[in-house]
Amino acid sequence: MSDTPQRKKSGGFTLHRRLHATAERVFAAFVEPSKLEQWFVVPGYHTPADRMRVDARPGGRLSAVMISDANGSEIPFSFDYDEVDPPRRVVLRFDDPPERVTVTLADAPDGTDLSYGFVSWPAPADPDASRRGVENMLDLIEAGIQRGSI
Repeated sequence: MSDTPQRKKSGGFTLHRRLHATAERVFAAFVEPSKLEQWFVVPGYHTPADRMRVDARPGGRLSAVMISDANGSEIPFSFDYDEVDPPRRVVLRFDDPPERVTVTLADAPDGTDLSYGFVSWPAPADPDASRRGVENMLDLIEAGIQRGSI
């Protein structure tokens, strides 16, 4: 049998966050370039909105580039929007490595409850590092909400 993503051992985690913003504002962070550029980064890089192409619909795609702060080198990346149900749910699919992110938003008394589910095939080599990376990105979303830019 082939070693397809479905046959490899998967791994992942789910994180929850209460954000003090409407579901519409939080949802925008996953589909609007000016919002995505604020959090979809790794340390030492930035992801400029003017270098993103976003087609946020089921079957649509985001194509962008991360640029090194140190030397300007570029890392192109993309993902597909498997599901888009504003403002409640968005599912992102990455091909290399195979990953799926499911974001679900629910109204809460003082904002929005975000559930961020991450699964990859195979399981991440360092699950704690993957979890910290997502926590850092969620921190950036929260900071953007506090600033009013998300």
